[in-house]
Amino acid sequence: MPAVFVMRPVRSIEDLGAAIIAAVYGAGAAASPDGASPDARPVPRNLDALADLLRETRVKRVVVTDWGIPEASIGGLLEVLADEGVELSR
Repeated sequence: MPAVFVMRPVRSIEDLGAAIIAAVYGAGAAASPDGASPDARPVPRNLDALADLLRETRVKRVVVTDWGIPEASIGGLLEVLADEGVELSR
């Protein structure tokens, strides 16, 4: 998967993970909080889980049009993206 384009707001790791899951597997593929769909993919809630998702999906570039992740959280996130060879455009 060469690139993922995210056109919804991204304010957290969960937002980014859910957007990647929706782009790669389809809009209904992310697990809902109530666990209604047993086949749904879990949304990453931490950097390790996000790294796993990036490896699984083989995404190489993520383009986010509405980036709002707090400055305090960006360092670790950028490190994970770089470690997995993913380019971020925001």
